[in-house]
Amino acid sequence: MSMLYRYHSKCLNGGSKILRIKVPSKIHHEIKNDFVRIRINKNIEFLYKISEEKRFVVPKALTNKINFLGNNLIEITNIKLLKQQKDETIVKNGKINLIQIIPKKMRSGSPISILIKGDELICFCKSFRGALRKIEIKKGVPLEFCRFLGYYQAEGGKEKKINKENGRQVVFTNTNANIIRDFIILSKKVIKEELWNIEIKLKKRNRKKEENLKNMLEELGINKKDIKIKIERNLRDFSIRLYICSTILSDIIIGLMETIKDYLIDESTLLTNKSNLKMYVSFIQGLFAGDGNYNAYQNKLGGVHHRLIFYEEDYNYALQYKKLLEKAGIGSKIIKIKNKNLFIVRATLNWELLLLIKELELFDYHKSHGASLKKFIKIHKSYRSHKHLVYLGDNIDIERIQELIKKERVICYNWIKKMVDRGVMIKKDRGLWKLSEKGERIKKVLSKIV
Repeated sequence: MSMLYRYHSKCLNGGSKILRIKVPSKIHHEIKNDFVRIRINKNIEFLYKISEEKRFVVPKALTNKINFLGNNLIEITNIKLLKQQKDETIVKNGKINLIQIIPKKMRSGSPISILIKGDELICFCKSFRGALRKIEIKKGVPLEFCRFLGYYQAEGGKEKKINKENGRQVVFTNTNANIIRDFIILSKKVIKEELWNIEIKLKKRNRKKEENLKNMLEELGINKKDIKIKIERNLRDFSIRLYICSTILSDIIIGLMETIKDYLIDESTLLTNKSNLKMYVSFIQGLFAGDGNYNAYQNKLGGVHHRLIFYEEDYNYALQYKKLLEKAGIGSKIIKIKNKNLFIVRATLNWELLLLIKELELFDYHKSHGASLKKFIKIHKSYRSHKHLVYLGDNIDIERIQELIKKERVICYNWIKKMVDRGVMIKKDRGLWKLSEKGERIKKVLSKIV
């Protein structure tokens, strides 16, 4: 329902432009203190929640369009807000249904209201001064958006509070240009790229590097005027800081991140449901690329031990990482570093877990660790016996094994027996074998390495 009235602007305080406009009591009674859409002279439009004072504030950016010399035609329309449906699932039509997981309240306790606009959601709440905090986001995002949340958990989850007027920031900082690129691409699935402000910090002036980084960011849709360059001598090389001054967006992203983590930890069909698995893998990929490490060391007896490590200052986050790893069958320990506010989540990886990490592609967004994983799989003692699986088909006989391994017949029989005992091969017929489901899985993983 729309309501119209005219208002004649008056100048206050020696000629300053008026920012507050009264609402007639009859119209205010119809509004019932709900959110409304306000249109002034058909060229100004914004959302507002009119207070009991029967007034609304015109946003500063729009005051120059007000007619201060005559009448202004004001139209106030009640808007229908979206209510979250409890029976809907997080994943809908192959996308994450953000309507279901947007937090209902800001961290300050103010309720978040949602208005549907085509494929977008307008999320808004009333600020402490009475004006609206507002952000437009996509209604549905691809499953790999969870990698964005993993990145944010690792590198940007500790948002910076600036001041009461501007509120909190969405912040992400990294020294890897490929991760920055992927982060921006994923962010475009939910918000507009022009919202980002960029701060490039360099150890020293390097025109070529500056131009390369600027070109990369501009190709991703970042406005040139929003990119700043700074020199910081204590850097190893460079870092890129992305930030958006928006309290409501900060609270929404933190809320999405926490909800997705809880969902992945609690979901019982994580590894059997394709959508859930995609979300899980994407989140861990982002988390590992930011907070993770992979290394291998040799003990005194010559044995090589493989470790997957996450670093975290918050114990509750470290506990969540541990639970996430357990969902994939990866056991880990939380270790507190002495004299430091730092926890390490450490998992020791055997042959099966190395293959699992490669199969799930958990390191694919951290090139150096991905290369190390491939290298250490190839020098693992189990690789020498399993690498032949890549070249085996459905019907496996002793002649084929001899041809492949190039060893004596008795050694080939022993190899087959070993594979059968490990559940990698099963007997098909007399003198014939085939790969088991486990063997096919190993074959598929190793085919990416050989």
